[in-house]
Amino acid sequence: MSLEISQIRPYPTLTLKSPPGPWKLPIIGNLHQLATGNPLPHRALRDLAKKHGPIMHLKLGQLEVIIISSSKAAQQVLKTHELTFAQRPLVLAVEVMSFGQASIVFAPYGDFWRELRKICVLELFSAKRVQSFRSIREEEVSNLIESISVSSSKGINFSEESFRLTNGMVSRAAFGKKCKDQKEFTSLLEEAIKLAAGFDIPDLFPSLKFLGFVTGTIPAMKNEKQARKDS
Repeated sequence: MSLEISQIRPYPTLTLKSPPGPWKLPIIGNLHQLATGNPLPHRALRDLAKKHGPIMHLKLGQLEVIIISSSKAAQQVLKTHELTFAQRPLVLAVEVMSFGQASIVFAPYGDFWRELRKICVLELFSAKRVQSFRSIREEEVSNLIESISVSSSKGINFSEESFRLTNGMVSRAAFGKKCKDQKEFTSLLEEAIKLAAGFDIPDLFPSLKFLGFVTGTIPAMKNEKQARKDS
């Protein structure tokens, strides 16, 4: 089952009928239904979709969103009309912690993103280039297996080991060597992922961005970004 959340762009002069959806409270919209439903957000959305259909309208704080929860509708959004929905909403974590949205992951759709994609396809993901990194992948996987074998008498954190494996392969492929402070750098990346997970108040209430400073989220994000820059 696919889920696609798209922010509706406001057009004051154009009135469009919204898809069906659950009843909404003033100010918070449908946030209470997600908070009191299944603790896993995608399952809470699934439960709501069973009642209101595969194309559903929700109001999350100040955001108007459309939830797509069927493979047929998802194909229309992600393939048939992919250019219409290619743009991602700018969330707080990306705005604060990315370096000017200059990566292929966060760059807005346009000429710059298309150029990044072209570079990735030709220089990183071509069959010849992927094959050239084979020895690196094999060596790093071998190191992981050896590490697990050495620690066979005690428990290991496999998520941590997998993260270290991926970081090692990417670092060697990109820079020719591992990061000298790999443990510290990995810790910073984990902190960035933790800060970027989920939504913060300014994501749901863009007009209340100052609350990101009150809660300490924005200062924490800025500090993490600076630490990565200095590492």
